[in-house]
Amino acid sequence: MAEKDLDIAALEKKLAELSGIEVDQIKKNQLANASSEARAIREMAEYVDGIQVKQAGQAVSGQVNPQVAAMFAYIKAELGEERGAHSLPPLQYDYGALEPHISATIMQIHHTKHHQGYINNLKAASEKLVEAEKASDIAAMNSLLPAIKFNGGGHLNHTIFWTNMAPNAGGEPTGAIAEAIKKDYGSFQSFKEKFSGASVGVKGSGWGWLGYCPKDDKVAIATCQNQDPLQITHGLVPLLGLDVWEHAYYLQYKNLRADYVKAFFNVINWANVNQRYEAARKAAGH
Repeated sequence: MAEKDLDIAALEKKLAELSGIEVDQIKKNQLANASSEARAIREMAEYVDGIQVKQAGQAVSGQVNPQVAAMFAYIKAELGEERGAHSLPPLQYDYGALEPHISATIMQIHHTKHHQGYINNLKAASEKLVEAEKASDIAAMNSLLPAIKFNGGGHLNHTIFWTNMAPNAGGEPTGAIAEAIKKDYGSFQSFKEKFSGASVGVKGSGWGWLGYCPKDDKVAIATCQNQDPLQITHGLVPLLGLDVWEHAYYLQYKNLRADYVKAFFNVINWANVNQRYEAARKAAGH
């Protein structure tokens, strides 16, 4: 077995089940509730599989949670995908292109294993949703919401994350997003400190975000737990996302999340962030 394959196998095992020693390390770094993404994906697949759709005529009437439709709408807006027709978006750079800041092995596993896992589960949840709709089983539809948010959020968040990074990038932003950051945070350095602090401080697993508030015409820093989508959670349009689940950095940075967050600033694709910001402002009528 090649050395890279051995590394991948070792990390997959680590992601599947954290040892007691690793849990102690995580607790020391304010990650007391961190869990394996591989395990979370597997458990969500089992959750979807366990939902029983009632026969037509037996289902209880009610209202479908609007977040079900919203999740698929946000995915379509980002990827152009219809509900259930989800696939792994290709990266615009090689797995090793972000080195030395993010290793090729981490990028390969993150993209082909974890992101693909969310897609697989989202497609399964979509199929179960169709079955529930045909039976008019509102309860089953709403029972699928956690799976749709978790896996749909995982698909959406990672898609944005990949485009937010690029080789030979980083530095300070220019253009409209630079002006917005200066207006709302005083300086880029002030924004960098606040964004870094928020991302490092996420309890357990989740994301750090820079988003756009259409109502106030401002940019804002926010965090989300697990794979909760930024728009559903905070009403902000995602501009820049940082994955702080352990799988995103543990092989390279061990339990030093702050070092990973610092390294992330060397690969930020500010042109992509600026494009997202300008599109969001235009859509909001500003």
